[in-house]
Amino acid sequence: MAEGMTRKDALVAAGAVGAVGAGAVGAAGVLGLFGSEAPPEAALVAAYRRGELPQDDPQSSAWDDAAEAVVPLSPQRVSPPFLDAAGVAELRARALHNGSDVAFRLTWDDGSVDDLDGVRRYHDAVAVMLPTVAGDPAPITMGDRGKPVHILQWRATWQRDLTGQTGVDQIYPRVEHDVMPDDVLPPQTASLYWVGRKAGNPLSQVKRATPVEQIVAEGFGTTTHLPELTARGRGVHDGGSWAVALGFPAKRDGVGAALEPAQRWSVAFAVWLGDQENRGGRKHYANWIPFALELP
Repeated sequence: MAEGMTRKDALVAAGAVGAVGAGAVGAAGVLGLFGSEAPPEAALVAAYRRGELPQDDPQSSAWDDAAEAVVPLSPQRVSPPFLDAAGVAELRARALHNGSDVAFRLTWDDGSVDDLDGVRRYHDAVAVMLPTVAGDPAPITMGDRGKPVHILQWRATWQRDLTGQTGVDQIYPRVEHDVMPDDVLPPQTASLYWVGRKAGNPLSQVKRATPVEQIVAEGFGTTTHLPELTARGRGVHDGGSWAVALGFPAKRDGVGAALEPAQRWSVAFAVWLGDQENRGGRKHYANWIPFALELP
């Protein structure tokens, strides 16, 4: 991207379809559903904004300054376990950056809130996948050996964990507890009975600081949890859809190259519907689309 490039230039360079309004970009391109064919290219541009970004406020008016890309979603049928049928057609995405942080606002239709995991109960979630270096992206299959990707996933369950209102008591209000290890053993000894927590399994932790997990991967089955708590986020459900904001530092130390303007990036997304038993590879995904950061 040449010096002095405008938001319109960035959109054109990224291959977007849509009009550019005064002071703000119009639609970055509304895309139709696709079947076995690859989807048409869309583009998402992170608008430059001075000051703090609404990384955990999907309802902030600041998002109005960013272009919206409507991206088609498809059931994951590349590698088992497959998702048999799509439960949501599209994801609507906006992005902002301030030179230090990058943030996304992601919305999709979902008629229910699923934020408790249990027997045959699964959670709503959304993920953003980014290359670790600029240029041509890694394979859409969560990267490949020697071509890692950076993934950020917001989970409705992790957000509920922050309130302390999650667990067996919430799923089964009339549950009767037997004696627990914490009731009769010293804390250090009792902790040995909570194997997942003792091992540091991120899914087993009781206390959380963020509902967003950061991951690196080099293909299916290689997801590696990153313990750094640098990502923020929050989701809001309005009765018919989720709106999730999430953000993270543009300088991705230990993960990949910094996200900077004047470079060619890509971004991909995934959505899980808990009420339709989406989990793991049973998800909706969007292919890579061109992604650019607007120059200040």
